[in-house]
Amino acid sequence: MEAVSLLEVSLLSTLGFPEKVVEILLKRGISTLNPIQVKAIEKGVLDGKNIIVSAPTASGKTLIAELALVKTFLSKGMGVYITPLKALASEKYNEFLDWNAIGAKIGISTGDYESPGEHLGKYDIIIATYERFDSLLRLKPPWLRRLKVVVIDELHMINDPERGPVLEMIIARLKEQDVQIIGLSATIGNANELASWLDAELVLSDWRPVKLVEGVYDPKAKVIVFNDGRVERIIHRLSNPLLSITLQSIANGYQVLVFIHNRRRTEEYALELSNHLNLLAHTLNVNKLRDYAERLKRESPSRIEAEKLGSLIIRGVAYHHAGLSSVARKIVEEAFRERLLKAVFATPTLAAGVNLPARRVLISIKRYDPLSHRNVNIPVFEYKQMAGRAGRPQYDRFGEAVIYDASSKHEAFRRYIYGRLEPVESKLASERALRIHTLALIAGGEAPTFSKLIDIYRNTLFYYQYRSKKYLESKIEKIVKELTKWDMIVQVSDFLFSTRLGKIVTYTYLDPLTAYKFIQYMNGIEKPGLLWLLFMITSSPDYIRSRPYISGRIIEKYEDMALYDASQNIIPDPPYDEIEFEYWLEAYVHARMLYDWINEASEDYLSQKYGVGPGDIYAVRETASWISSGLSRIARVKNMEYASSELDKLAIRIEYGVKEDALELVKLEGIGRVRARILINSGIRSLEDLAKTPRSKLLSLPGFGPKIVDSIKKQLIELGYKVAL
Repeated sequence: MEAVSLLEVSLLSTLGFPEKVVEILLKRGISTLNPIQVKAIEKGVLDGKNIIVSAPTASGKTLIAELALVKTFLSKGMGVYITPLKALASEKYNEFLDWNAIGAKIGISTGDYESPGEHLGKYDIIIATYERFDSLLRLKPPWLRRLKVVVIDELHMINDPERGPVLEMIIARLKEQDVQIIGLSATIGNANELASWLDAELVLSDWRPVKLVEGVYDPKAKVIVFNDGRVERIIHRLSNPLLSITLQSIANGYQVLVFIHNRRRTEEYALELSNHLNLLAHTLNVNKLRDYAERLKRESPSRIEAEKLGSLIIRGVAYHHAGLSSVARKIVEEAFRERLLKAVFATPTLAAGVNLPARRVLISIKRYDPLSHRNVNIPVFEYKQMAGRAGRPQYDRFGEAVIYDASSKHEAFRRYIYGRLEPVESKLASERALRIHTLALIAGGEAPTFSKLIDIYRNTLFYYQYRSKKYLESKIEKIVKELTKWDMIVQVSDFLFSTRLGKIVTYTYLDPLTAYKFIQYMNGIEKPGLLWLLFMITSSPDYIRSRPYISGRIIEKYEDMALYDASQNIIPDPPYDEIEFEYWLEAYVHARMLYDWINEASEDYLSQKYGVGPGDIYAVRETASWISSGLSRIARVKNMEYASSELDKLAIRIEYGVKEDALELVKLEGIGRVRARILINSGIRSLEDLAKTPRSKLLSLPGFGPKIVDSIKKQLIELGYKVAL
């Protein structure tokens, strides 16, 4: 461990911070800056220098960024903090609101890629997702000229095939401007290389506020062997070693987080463990747990989810994965933070998301690979992300991370505990990434010539790692030819111009291939039906890359129906290729699921019919609505007026999950799919009808309390309606 060097926060006044900043930090319980924070200041983070901070989870990296953002605000500049996930953005936004006390206006922007975001100029510090900030760089709102610092949380995400290219191109653009870049990460194997690429100072540290002890479970000896020399014998009370370790950990008074690479198993293990906690029931705060279960019952969109998860919460156990509704995930997180839940079984997405530390973290290093049809070992950096959740600063002297499914104890120690992190490598070479970002650079006017396009790409990690201009030029030439063929750009000598279609594609944030395939499919189709349009959405590259899993067993049941619908021209004909046919059929099933959703099928109905969770439905809704809205604009450019109008309506129907007759009512905040249907069934079919309806009648309807009724009336008055009392 490094020598500890601390700095009293009161000394921040000597660095140009007002006393109010010191008060805010003291109120948070921060009286000293830790060694990593001190080192970052010494390296010039407050003087506008580019910085990469590579340090363990919970080591105070965010505060370094906050101090730089606050210093920028005090100098009349503007700062942006970007994260990979909406949940992380919301968490940071709530933390940063403290700075309102010094007059800093904090904003957040995580969606609506087509919005120019000019209103964001009223803020001093903006929290955004990578994709939203990338869209803002394309749309170029005037306030970007005030931008002085950009903080990149989870810098190692450059390694991610999806988000990595977005992040890399953000940095390439920023390197063209006078903007300070601050990168934060817990897991970078080649931090020196990234620092060199960014022309950044490097703060590299293994310091953490709570010591991390790592161990491996040896199934033969039935012991956990720790790297501090301790050995813990596991008494096998249960048939499964993992559950025995978890039960023994809870009996020892530890709060446990268990990472499993399988959603179904998180639920099964949580249920099985809950059946063996009777002897520890006296340690539970049953009243508070029951309050959480009741809250889940009230707020969850799914009765099945509320009953299934709620029954576990009462017993002090829960599961956490992307299939849960956002309400359920939030409740599990809050109950765990309050130390009410003894154990949470989670998929690894939690490790990359919100901050949820535990005394002991149990980690699976094996994940099923669908390509090889076998279990493979995960990368070291993924293990370190999960291990970083061990140890709660307020409660623990040390935290423990235990690998529970290693094939070899010695290999696990060598590779995961003492081994090196894998290097972060560019993922920009994929054709999808290159066509998206090449079109964006041309459409945004940043690359008016081919040579300028190459210059910008030379700012990327892709070029820095390959170091071959010839290879880069050949890749980009191929993409330019493709985009030219698709009528999205025009090339005249060395000059590059975007067509109207190209501009619309890049501003809607769609993959150009999505737009091209849509135009091809729509050739000769004057009035496409609803399922045809839904199939356009679900077969698009933008939908396929993030669609939730529906089991092959369910998909097979739809083959005859899909072939019949194709024969009736309800959807496009199936391809002859066997693999392509599987994609076609899967797209059809997803289109059917969306069809049920917009016809107001409940979350529980969809869960049972398609095997998806409320969280999956939300993700599908968000993705499909965005694609539908984007394709509507593409159709308008191509003079497909009918398709454009239908896709426009479809985007709203998908967003709210409503039939067409509810489109007008859901425009009002507070009226979702359930309340809209209640109004329609009561004869209130339009905003005009709603304005004429007396308050007393609205209050008599289920789900319409005084607060929501007053809000509806107020909104109607603002829209210019004469409202009945």
